[in-house]
Amino acid sequence: MKFVMPFTGSRGDVQPGLVVASELSARGHDVTFGAPPNLVAFAEAATADHASVSVVPFGPDTRALLESDLVRTRIKSKNLRTRWAALAELANFGWDDMAESVLLMGAHADMAIAGTLGQELVFNYAESQSIPFAALHYCPIRSNRSMSVVPSRTMPGVVNRTTWRILESMRWNSMKKRENTQRRALGLGNASRPLPERIESYGGIEIQAYDSAFFPGLRQEWEDRRPFIGFLEPGGSESSHSTGVLGADPIPASLRSWIESGTAPVYFGFGSMPVRDPTGLVRMIEDVCARGGYRAIVSSGWSALDERVDADNSVAIAGSVDHGALFPLCRAAVHHGGAGTTAASVRAGLPTMVCWFSADQPFWGAALTRTGAGCSAKFVELDRDTLAAGIETLMRPDTASHARQLAAAMTTPADTRRTAVRLIEGAVHQNS
Repeated sequence: MKFVMPFTGSRGDVQPGLVVASELSARGHDVTFGAPPNLVAFAEAATADHASVSVVPFGPDTRALLESDLVRTRIKSKNLRTRWAALAELANFGWDDMAESVLLMGAHADMAIAGTLGQELVFNYAESQSIPFAALHYCPIRSNRSMSVVPSRTMPGVVNRTTWRILESMRWNSMKKRENTQRRALGLGNASRPLPERIESYGGIEIQAYDSAFFPGLRQEWEDRRPFIGFLEPGGSESSHSTGVLGADPIPASLRSWIESGTAPVYFGFGSMPVRDPTGLVRMIEDVCARGGYRAIVSSGWSALDERVDADNSVAIAGSVDHGALFPLCRAAVHHGGAGTTAASVRAGLPTMVCWFSADQPFWGAALTRTGAGCSAKFVELDRDTLAAGIETLMRPDTASHARQLAAAMTTPADTRRTAVRLIEGAVHQNS
């Protein structure tokens, strides 16, 4: 069978799709995988052992987008009109090019699979070809009674469901002109309903690619309509891989030596999130760690920081790191709260502080706070006292105990991959 998988977004948006693509390839299927231009090399490396996965550029350069004024300023404006206009612009960003690319990528495909971003245009393509459709969701984004749209608040079920539906309607209103232009070009009639309703009527699958343990009640509420499978994480073993290519240590020798020279460090990393003043952030981390007597590893991610591993310094600065290999060597984690990074820190049993920027990140921060496995703060409001208080919470025995309990409740990566492929193959067989 042939699958088309156009994915856009940051590394955290693309990586789960690459896990599915690799698993499909291992089962003898052909996959055309679309990745943002800035992540093509990453996608190619992640699927290097799978010759039947073809990686092609898809959509805009997402690193440049994340560093643009649209994302860094306008989308966070206190003026609601400005913010809403920016959100609509972001939703439509690069749409025409991506819609055209899907046509080329998807020729003769038996099924289309999308990530959380770009679902509308991929679904419209699937409908035009009468092929099955699946979407991977990395956090709850559909109407439900179990959780509030405001992550840190608890509201009655009827309020939750109503506010989620309002959000779905608002997104549809911001997208319908663009969607219907694409649909007419594909020979389809205009749509008149939000995407979730159309996916359900079409028989598409909205796979919840995260663990239901973080959001009590959702699995029972959604049942088979939106099946939970667990986090889609890289690596071929029951846990994230701890060795690199050909058995090489994925942790640089100098960093491993630094780790082994003292107490387990606290990990700090903000992934693809653009940090305005990374040098100032490092100074704050150094001050807080010196105050508490902690050692720390700071991963630069997409921020401009020079690597520094000095035996005489209690704070090391590293480049991109293998979370599956590094986190088991750490004491706690402080990060932006992306779904993938959250999965890795929790799977390693680490008490975790989420310093969130936007999107799904506050939901993960609220989930960790709710389960007692960590705490949460808004990144722009982060200061020395807030960070120090957060780390003190992570160091408490009860937080560590809850983190271990949450790790034990997570679905294994192997089971997650098997379930994902079973659902996807089943959809194709049912359609044939």
